[in-house]
Amino acid sequence: MRIAFLILRKNYYRLLGPAVDEALARGHAVSCWHDWSGPRTGAKGSEFPDAAPPFRAGAPAVVSYRGGADLAERWRGDPPDAVVSIDPPDPGVRAAARTRWVWLQYGADILFQPTPRGVADADAVALYSAHWMRMIEARFGGGLTAGLGEKAAVVGAPELDALAMIDPVPVRQRLGLPADRPVVLYLPFPLRSNVPTPWLRSVHAPSTRLAQVARTLLAGPREYWPDARAGRNDRRIVEALRAFCDANGALLVMKARRKDPVPRYAERLADRVLYDPSHYPPTILELLSLASLCVHFYSTAVLEAAAASVPSLCLAPREAELGPASFGFGFAHNGEPGGLYNVPGVAYWRPLALAFDALAGWRLGDFPLDAEARRGYIERFLGRADGRSSARLLDLVERVVDGGPGAAVPARGAAHP
Repeated sequence: MRIAFLILRKNYYRLLGPAVDEALARGHAVSCWHDWSGPRTGAKGSEFPDAAPPFRAGAPAVVSYRGGADLAERWRGDPPDAVVSIDPPDPGVRAAARTRWVWLQYGADILFQPTPRGVADADAVALYSAHWMRMIEARFGGGLTAGLGEKAAVVGAPELDALAMIDPVPVRQRLGLPADRPVVLYLPFPLRSNVPTPWLRSVHAPSTRLAQVARTLLAGPREYWPDARAGRNDRRIVEALRAFCDANGALLVMKARRKDPVPRYAERLADRVLYDPSHYPPTILELLSLASLCVHFYSTAVLEAAAASVPSLCLAPREAELGPASFGFGFAHNGEPGGLYNVPGVAYWRPLALAFDALAGWRLGDFPLDAEARRGYIERFLGRADGRSSARLLDLVERVVDGGPGAAVPARGAAHP
């Protein structure tokens, strides 16, 4: 079987690497199609797909193309049997090529993509768990229910299969981190890529109190005046986290993305700063393999942390501060009990406003990992974290190619073996 994986950016291998390896291990003719229509410079230039990582089961063919129109033309007469993508089907490619299209969920993005069209155009939709089907229906309405029910299948999160590749001991040694100290993994606030709300521009991003006061007075709104006057900004939250680590004898390791470089004040306070030297296995999973706590701001790395048996702490800005249109507070990114970010025992949620003064006094023991809470969290949001999600995804791809439309296993129930 000829299977194509669409790689729009290099970091797609974080999500698809284990599935590529599984397809190679099964003896399929695997090709990775790198979209070269994106930028080589700028905020996302570092993720230009100029190379593929090494795989354990062989080497896929690597082919470059330039956008959907080019791909549609090249596949018009010679399409692969199946394509696996973390993006919904490109309408032009879908119309030109008769290839079977399997759309794989990526985190909570499926709630904010053109999902109704994607469901209509895909041959199968691979979901982490049955819970996401209910979330999609709540987000887009009942009109999507019938089509999604016919095409959705629970496979888990293939990215997490890479956890089995990682040994934390050599990771610590490579990074020069002492074996006898706990690690707090910090995912910094995305100062550049977040929606530039008035709060971000005037209060959180300025690194000095003078700049905060000046911007708040000039640009407002005045409701942020108390925050500016008190100096509540990103710099201060990093300082509070450094004090938290010192009080707990922990190392502070920061994992950032190139489009959101770590400010100098944060670099000076960190024990190590990393970006993404590896997408397969992913650097984020390598760091989680040795972390005692992951601290973030509504990052869907909360899912990866749970799979890696690491409790996480979400420091939560308010809805208006982040920009509700971009972050979907009503559906995923919120602190509702039982949601992605608020399941005590695995995912802890605290208001950011509280953390400026309280964080230094908190202890690692305040955020324990509870095995039963983790089990329920994984069942709800990830289906399974058993190292076989890629196998289930490839089973689905093979069923769809062999059986045609409607061959997907319904996602109403539990994950399938």
